[in-house]
Amino acid sequence: MTPSIVDPLLGAHDEEIASSHENGTLQQNEAPGRKLSKLDIVESFETGSSGFLQSDLQTIINTLNLYIGVGILSLGYAVKLGGWASLIILGLLATLLCYSAKLIGRSFDKVPPNLVPSYPNLGHTAFGLPGQLAVMIMGGAEFFGALCLCLIVIWQSIAMLLPSDPICLGSYCMSPKEVAILVSTLFMVPAVLIRTFSRLTSISISGVVASLTLTSLVIIVYAADPQQKDVTDPAAHEHEFVDWIHLPMAAGIMVTSLSGHAGLPSLRRSMKNPENFERCISIAFTCIFIIYASIGGFAYLYFGESTQVLITGSLSDSSVTGFVLLKIGSFSISINQIIIVLVAMSAYTTSPALVYVVAELIVDLIRGESATRIPGPGDLLARTIVLGSGYVIALVAYGVLGIVESIVGGVCCTSVSLFLPTLFYYKLYKESLSPTKRFMLVFIVVLAAIGVVGIGGLNVWKLVHKDNQLAAL
Repeated sequence: MTPSIVDPLLGAHDEEIASSHENGTLQQNEAPGRKLSKLDIVESFETGSSGFLQSDLQTIINTLNLYIGVGILSLGYAVKLGGWASLIILGLLATLLCYSAKLIGRSFDKVPPNLVPSYPNLGHTAFGLPGQLAVMIMGGAEFFGALCLCLIVIWQSIAMLLPSDPICLGSYCMSPKEVAILVSTLFMVPAVLIRTFSRLTSISISGVVASLTLTSLVIIVYAADPQQKDVTDPAAHEHEFVDWIHLPMAAGIMVTSLSGHAGLPSLRRSMKNPENFERCISIAFTCIFIIYASIGGFAYLYFGESTQVLITGSLSDSSVTGFVLLKIGSFSISINQIIIVLVAMSAYTTSPALVYVVAELIVDLIRGESATRIPGPGDLLARTIVLGSGYVIALVAYGVLGIVESIVGGVCCTSVSLFLPTLFYYKLYKESLSPTKRFMLVFIVVLAAIGVVGIGGLNVWKLVHKDNQLAAL
């Protein structure tokens, strides 16, 4: 059930294509007077042949950090919605999305050599301008919405650690929210201006460590109180194997948490050894499944049917997390505060990668067919604009962004990470596909289309239903 089992689905034909592509690349590299690709230019920036490019381990770490964001906080709730059977759904979805991630890499073999191997250009190769715009709009909306959500989580987390009273410097006073925004900006801007994914690795490691620590805390809380004596809600002792009514909602949360495919092209072309892309994806998705299954399973095991939408809410109700680790006078550090810091760190470390991807989507679309542009001030300007726009939207939509992100994120995540990759691959390779594989790909495309419509319709219904309830009050 782990994502590594998807390799046989790629088939012998795909292996031949990959082999021929590698040979063709070698021949092109030897050809005099050919256009330099972006990869060639990036490799020549430093005295080392690949100074700015990332190793396989860095690729895996950056992939983990790109995918494991604030979505990890809702995995316990997802398992609660669908019951224990939702863990099986999680495994199936991880396998399916790992496969679609590999299809993106394979599809780049069909992108003309004069085009940068980007997701928008892949869409253009498959379906022309409509395909390019579909990737740009869906991928940009998914990652930009995720960025705004991360900013709000960071601000709220920092504000929770500050005193509730205004903080004054002389005659000028600021609210905790304003201080949180200022502090986050001081840390965010330098991280966003980091030039390449390889140099994001140190930040990504912090994010992965934060996610692993948060998962470990959930397991520790259960180990410290296996009889659930510290959970006052009697629903904590109730568990279901499967809840058919809410299982689709659980699947929607899991798809959103497993999505991030718009960032894969940037990761792939930042690799020293792009031929190892699929192996890195298999390892990364296997780790993601283990982390998600652990935090979701143990959260549901401990909190049962009382599991809240965010695991932080459930943990705050446990007396175990109220334990004070350090106390000096009026200053103290509790496990609850550490959890808040871990959540903020996870959101913070994910944000630069989100900005990076949205900026590259925009720059690649503007650049068009140019494959020889040297990355420079334009990239930094694009990232600055993306971050600034994220701040504006997050501030304006502070109270309703979660609902909007639930709709846009669910639809866009399913489209970008499952529907479009499979559709592009089918379009580019349909003439050489076996009947069995053609049927399988069509089935995935139809399944993804149903998911897009279903997730979008369900979230819109929930929004309308909520508005009707508020109007009735």
